[in-house]
Amino acid sequence: MHFHRKAPALLSVVALVAATAALGVSSAAASDRAVAGSGKSPGPKVVRLHSSDSKTFVSDKTFRPGVTEFKVTKTAGSHESIIILQSKNLQRTFTKIQKAFGGGPGSADAMAVVDRITTFYSGGPVGSRWQVKLGKGSYYAIDGKTNKVTSFKVKGDRRGANMAHAASEVTATKQNMWRTNGTIHGKWVRFTNNAHEIHFMEGQRVKNDTTNRDVRKALKSHKSPDFDRKGGFFADVTSPGVTAVHRFDLKSGKHLLLCFMPSEEQDGVPHALMGMWKLVQVKG
Repeated sequence: MHFHRKAPALLSVVALVAATAALGVSSAAASDRAVAGSGKSPGPKVVRLHSSDSKTFVSDKTFRPGVTEFKVTKTAGSHESIIILQSKNLQRTFTKIQKAFGGGPGSADAMAVVDRITTFYSGGPVGSRWQVKLGKGSYYAIDGKTNKVTSFKVKGDRRGANMAHAASEVTATKQNMWRTNGTIHGKWVRFTNNAHEIHFMEGQRVKNDTTNRDVRKALKSHKSPDFDRKGGFFADVTSPGVTAVHRFDLKSGKHLLLCFMPSEEQDGVPHALMGMWKLVQVKG
C-alpha cells in the first residue's frame, strides 16, 4: 500500500553532520529575565527554526526551562521536518537509528537503544508550530533532509508559562494504538505519547464515506487507496512520556490517524500495519 503521506524526518537519515555552535546568552534570554523580574507571568518562549542546504539555525542559543514554542520558518527540502531532540550520544543515536529503520533481524534491538539514549520533542515542516516543556540541558535541532545539526542550551530558573489550551487530544497508548477525546477541533491539538515506543502522528484527509473496512483493505494492498484526499496534519517523532501541543490548520472532514514508525516488537514492521490507525472526524 502506498499512502500519500509525510514520512518522519529521521527516516531519511543517512549520515550525521554535527555542526554545533558556541553557546552564549542571547538578547531573548536577557528579556526573559526582565519579564520575570517585573512580576508578570511570562508567555511561552518562542524559538524560530530555519535550515538551508548548509546549516540549521535556532533563533536563540540559550534560554530558560519551561514551555517553549517552536516555529519552523524554512527547511532545506520541501515536505521535510526540523526536529528537536536530546541524546546521551548523538553519533550512536544516528548509527542505531539507521539500523532500526532498515528492518529485519536486529532492528528492534537497535530501536530500543535509540529509545534509551534519545528523547524526541517532536518537529514538523515549514509552517509548523508546537509547544513542549523543556528542562535544563543541551538540545539539538536537526533538518531531516541534510541532517545538519545545531545545538542550544536550556538553563537557569524555570519559566512559569503554561502550554496553550488544546480543545482536542490524541494519545498514543501503551498498546501502540490511538485514543482520542472525540472530534478533533480547535486551534491547538495535544499529542501525548504514553506508549513505550517512538511515534509520529499523521492525520491524513480521506473521503467522508471511508470505512474501517476500506482502511484494512488498503493496508493489505500494494495500491494507492482511492479514498485519499489532499490535506491533513502532521507531528513528527515524539518519544515516550512526551506531550506537545501542535497548532494545525485543520480542514473539516474525515481523517485517518496513522503512524508508520518501525516497530520494536516485530523488527521494523510499521505501526500502522500492526493496527495503529483510526478514523476520526475533524472540524476546521
